[in-house]
Amino acid sequence: MTSVKPSNDAPTVDEVKRISAITDPVIRNLRITECYSRLSAAIGKRTGPCANWCTFATWASKQAGQTIRGEDLLDKFAALSNRDTDLFHPVQSFWAWLVRRGLFRPDTRLGRLVHAIHGPLDAFELSSDAVARGNKKVFEEIGLEFARYVELCPPGVTIESDEFQSFQNGLRDGDPPEGQGRLRFAFQRYQLQSNDRIKLAQNILMANLQIGFHEQTRLQPEIREALEAAPAAADELGWLALKALFPGIRFGRPAQLIAALLHIPASRFQKYVGDLTCRIVTNALMVLTLPRETLLDLHRNLEVPYPESLIHVDDEELAQFLAFCEPPNRTDDDCGARDWSDLSQRIHFIAHLFRAFQESPDLFGAPFTAEQVRALMEGRVPTGKL
Repeated sequence: MTSVKPSNDAPTVDEVKRISAITDPVIRNLRITECYSRLSAAIGKRTGPCANWCTFATWASKQAGQTIRGEDLLDKFAALSNRDTDLFHPVQSFWAWLVRRGLFRPDTRLGRLVHAIHGPLDAFELSSDAVARGNKKVFEEIGLEFARYVELCPPGVTIESDEFQSFQNGLRDGDPPEGQGRLRFAFQRYQLQSNDRIKLAQNILMANLQIGFHEQTRLQPEIREALEAAPAAADELGWLALKALFPGIRFGRPAQLIAALLHIPASRFQKYVGDLTCRIVTNALMVLTLPRETLLDLHRNLEVPYPESLIHVDDEELAQFLAFCEPPNRTDDDCGARDWSDLSQRIHFIAHLFRAFQESPDLFGAPFTAEQVRALMEGRVPTGKL
């Protein structure tokens, strides 16, 4: 892979396309996360200190990387086994080595081996693949539009300018998943200039929420796949078990009968392992780590106060959308998403998340060290905590 020099400049449309075309899901995710960070900084220079959608996307993509690399498995096994960190460290190091060797990449020998063997890693492999595809899907659409916005609309151009109108004309009409009407409305809000701190904060929150709704609607298939990942070869288990016991056996009537008998205990074992791994996958996907080791459990109510500028909402359209995000006939304001595959529950949580953390300066921090960025620009999985 050609080495790319790290840059603090805003990503270009061509760079976003090159990153989207990377076939290695681990490297691609790391590049996406770093690219979102620079897009966030570029938009932040225009809109002020409020977090934009790319700011939140940076940390969501970084969290997705843990699933893509299979690190959730280690974290949950470590918690379940209640092992001492020092004792578990060699296992983590070995796992990182396997990831760098292509554990979840089907184009490598190790990846092909893992893919061919049906067992406890199946759910993690399927979940990793679904999350990687979702990460790419969102970036190659929304990341591209942010890069196009930065390229076409220099700072200071007005919402009536030819530059901004040209950008807007490149967005499709209609609702998601195919239409981009919500993206068009969101960028209008980003483009609005205001010296009023409260009005500016509410404009940005409205923009973030519109893009968040578009994103989550498009991600619905991949999120369901990731959460419902399970081994899909139950019918083959008897035959696989028979071949494992008698490697030289040939497929025939006697073998079929024995395989049918072995299918019963084998399928029960698979169900146990599948249920266990799927619970671990679901629990791993239901967290979001923000800067300063702020760990959010998406199952739970987000008990974080809103910033002063967003406690009371004066913007009528924003107030209506926030009301839309709340569940019908609610008796309290618990935003915990008990079922993350439910779009309405996700939007409810995300609305609280965006509103509570919009003015958190820590979100603009870099997701990786300069040394790690240099490594990933060279096509290598960086060392250290990712």
